[in-house]
Amino acid sequence: MTDPTLPGQPSPEEMQAYLEQLRDADAVALAAEAYNMLAAGAQVKLGRPDARILIDAMGGMAEAAGARLPVELATQMRQGVAQLQVAQVQAEREEAGASGGTPAQQPVGTQADQATPSSPGAPPLGSQEGAANQRMTDRLWIPGRDPGRPPG
Repeated sequence: MTDPTLPGQPSPEEMQAYLEQLRDADAVALAAEAYNMLAAGAQVKLGRPDARILIDAMGGMAEAAGARLPVELATQMRQGVAQLQVAQVQAEREEAGASGGTPAQQPVGTQADQATPSSPGAPPLGSQEGAANQRMTDRLWIPGRDPGRPPG
C-alpha cells in the first residue's frame, strides 16, 4: 500500500490544528488579509488584462461584505478598488501607447477632450463623438466584462 501522506503535505494532526486556528481567527482580519492578497496581485499585474480579474474580485468582496465590516475598513476597501481601477486604465493606456495600439477601455470623465458634461436634456456625450460613435458605457469599467469584446 502507498503512504497516505505525501512529502510536504500536512499530517492529519497539523491539518486539525490549522483548522482550529482558522476557526478562532477574527473574520474581519481574515477578510482584510484576503483583500490585501488580491490587491498585491492586482498591483503587480497592472496593465495586464488579468489584473482586472483581481480588481473585480476586490470590488465584489468590498460590496458583499462592506455592510458587515467596520466602516473605516469598508471605506478603505472601496477606495482601494477605485484607485486600482484608475491605475489599471492608465497602465493599459501606457501599454497601448508603447505598442502603438489603442486602449481597450477608458473610464468616463477622464478624456482630455471632454470639457463639460452634457446637460440633462442633451444626448449623451458618447453619441456626439463622431466617427467612433461609441456609447458612454463602452468606456466604463464593468466588472466581469472582457475589454476586448463589445458589450451586448
